[in-house]
Amino acid sequence: MPDADLTLQTGNPAHGGSVVARDDGRVVLVHYALPGETVEARPRGKRGGVAWATAERILESSPERVAAPCPHFGQCGGCQWQHARYETQLEIKRKVVEDQWSRAGLRFPPAAPVLGMADPWRYRIRGEFEAIYPAAGGFELGFHRLRSHSVLPIRTCPLHDLRIERALGAFRQAVPELGIRGLKHVELTVEPAGLGLLWRAALEGRPAAAPGELTARVAELLPDLVVLDDSLDYEFWGLRFRVRSDTFVQANYRQMQVLYQTALDQLAPTPGDAVLDLYAGIGTISLALARRAGSVTAIEENPQAVALGRLAVRINGVTNVEFRTGRVEKALREVRLGAHQVALLDPPRAGLEQAAVAELLRLGPQRIVYVSCEPSTQARDIAALVRGGYRVRRAAIVDMFPQTYHIESVVLLERTGA
Repeated sequence: MPDADLTLQTGNPAHGGSVVARDDGRVVLVHYALPGETVEARPRGKRGGVAWATAERILESSPERVAAPCPHFGQCGGCQWQHARYETQLEIKRKVVEDQWSRAGLRFPPAAPVLGMADPWRYRIRGEFEAIYPAAGGFELGFHRLRSHSVLPIRTCPLHDLRIERALGAFRQAVPELGIRGLKHVELTVEPAGLGLLWRAALEGRPAAAPGELTARVAELLPDLVVLDDSLDYEFWGLRFRVRSDTFVQANYRQMQVLYQTALDQLAPTPGDAVLDLYAGIGTISLALARRAGSVTAIEENPQAVALGRLAVRINGVTNVEFRTGRVEKALREVRLGAHQVALLDPPRAGLEQAAVAELLRLGPQRIVYVSCEPSTQARDIAALVRGGYRVRRAAIVDMFPQTYHIESVVLLERTGA
């Protein structure tokens, strides 16, 4: 028998897109509520030993609440904050970062800006969609439901570029027409300033060679786009790159430029600086750094990304960027002490390996800019760097993923006595 609904008063936001409430002293994380509301919440189970619930009815509403524009909101697990005014979303993200830093024994700089978007919709140029073969026939694409392995078919997503939404319809039509079975998910990327639509599919958990007939049929259904199955063009600030589906690219192209400008302004490289760019990907920010710095050493684990980075170096005629392939913590062991004055880090969500922190402390660059998409691991790593002789000088939050709980932050550290 399911647990009875609870009447709860909500408090502070929690990292992950919920707000904290208490039921007889027990913490309950409530999704689809806002701070300061009274809600009727349905218990959904526990995660990590903490109870969680969904707000089913709003008894006392926050003045910050708005109507979510997406018909799938409340079922789809992709968005967590569509029901909050955008300015409130930014305030919530600042509070979450402050809380994560406090847990690590740090104080987030109070003057740090939160850089939002003028238009926080239709910003994603890349999306990955789960494939569904309904028992009644046909083919659907969708997202996982909130905290579930169940997939919700979707027909619209206001976060994605409209070309991606149109492509979803083309795949829904083409796959059953051609009798293609076994697709697990489909990834779609569009060129920010071109006509290209890049797609890749996984079949039975393994990457599938793009069936030529499916590419051709989707191209027929989208005659104004160029359907690609290998790579596409990616341009910004006068720099050109090639992007593949198996290499990372910032999904929010518009806000990526705000993020990069923020990082460059904090790092402030000069022609006399040799820069370490760690977790460099295809070298988008490496090449931007190269315009200001004397030289850039870009370290990246993914060999496909390194190959595309070296291609970008040739395409753009850059002569002061060197790519090295390998895990950061291992590649740094080969870096000579004193060879680099500044470093830029943009690690994955898990943050830095302890060995990478140790190597950074050994090398001791004068300035480090740490870009992160996960405030808890960033705070952990910054605390370690502070213990190793650095101090936090500046910080900023850049909202790369409006309507969701995801947070990108940029922090400048300087070596004490530098």
